[in-house]
Amino acid sequence: MNKCSKTIGVFAILLASAATWPGAATAASRTTGSATDIVSELQGQGYDVQLNGEPNGALAQCTVTGVHETAKSAGQSGTAYVDLDCPGDD
Repeated sequence: MNKCSKTIGVFAILLASAATWPGAATAASRTTGSATDIVSELQGQGYDVQLNGEPNGALAQCTVTGVHETAKSAGQSGTAYVDLDCPGDD
């Protein structure tokens, strides 16, 4: 096997493992939908959710502007930080 083939093989393995990393693409890239739904989805994936922003009323009135996750480790859940834009925030 030549050097180029080995490099392509390693790249393919890395790409495949990144695509299957739990929650990496689904939660972090999701900022559409209601804030309540996104928080529920993250909790369903096993994350502890921390809100960045304070809802002035119902969480459903807020817009999610970003999601940042810490990696899950064996036996422990990760933390997802959800950035909120809520009515009345200045």
